[in-house]
Amino acid sequence: MKQFIRFLKTRPLARVSLAVLASLYLMMGFAEFFAPYRPTTSFAGMTYHPPNVHLTIRGLTVQEAQVINPVTWEYVRVRDAHFPVRFFVKGESYRIFGVFPFDRHLFGTAEGTPPVFLFGADNLGRDLFTRVVYGSRISLTIGFIATAISLSLAILFGGLAGYFGGITDWLIMRFSEFFMLIPGLYLILFLRSLLSSTMDSGQSYMVITIILSLVGWPGSARTVRGLVHSIKREEFILNAQLEGIPPLIIIYAQIIPQIASLLIISIALSVPGFIMSETTLSYLGLGIVDPAVSWGSLIRRDISTLGNLRNYPWLLSPVWFLLTVTLAFNFIGDALRDFFDPYHTVFPRFGRRKK
Repeated sequence: MKQFIRFLKTRPLARVSLAVLASLYLMMGFAEFFAPYRPTTSFAGMTYHPPNVHLTIRGLTVQEAQVINPVTWEYVRVRDAHFPVRFFVKGESYRIFGVFPFDRHLFGTAEGTPPVFLFGADNLGRDLFTRVVYGSRISLTIGFIATAISLSLAILFGGLAGYFGGITDWLIMRFSEFFMLIPGLYLILFLRSLLSSTMDSGQSYMVITIILSLVGWPGSARTVRGLVHSIKREEFILNAQLEGIPPLIIIYAQIIPQIASLLIISIALSVPGFIMSETTLSYLGLGIVDPAVSWGSLIRRDISTLGNLRNYPWLLSPVWFLLTVTLAFNFIGDALRDFFDPYHTVFPRFGRRKK
């Protein structure tokens, strides 16, 4: 870890990406504290309210706005109607991790003043920043859970195919190729369409995770199979076989640690792919449904027409978060790939800036 931290000093993009991801996952874990309201809290008469937080000489303030056209929801700012944004303000009560009662939020406004809309409001007058924060719980966790399940299947089937070879290898590889022959998106849509469309949020989350995992394991399994097939001829594996150690223990305890660096890179590059797949499903109406919220469902619900996008550009906020997470994981994956490169191991100065 010390070597990797020193290596990150030569990769500013990876360093910034790691800080961004850490901030987003911290915000996800304490969503109730960072979000000023509940995701279902609606403010009457504030449909498509624009962002109202401004930096003035008095600090961060909320400027009041009034509707001048209720058809197009056009607002006009009220001059000199500024209200201070307060930090650690008392608001709606909640439970941290579902256990500890708490009623403080990171920021907000005093009671009786206009609500704070950092990213504006949606068609029902709900705070978009709050919904983005709560939506990150599904969008950011589904990538890791689907990757964990997919990688476990890849290690199991790829390890068995590479270790035993022969008919076992042939059957597993033909089975994986069956999944790989069908385009991933079409296979996901087909599997999802076979299931009920009346599932609740928890069932949808579980089903989407399993579907993404089943679609994602074949490619990784072929990679693991090739690596295991080459490592099983090493002397320490032959010695373990002579000692009568069971094959599964040899695969998981002695072979897999030898390819751990490649698996770490695979995880870093797979997570954003699964996040994008969930977003695609939710955008097509086959993913997360109300009352739960994810970034994909926000994009589907709010950006329904080009007119909405043109008149209310702040509705694109979930898209920027999605792109940021995807780029951050890719930059970290590139850094991990360079760090575990054999040339970097042999030549420590490889990849460093010249002074």
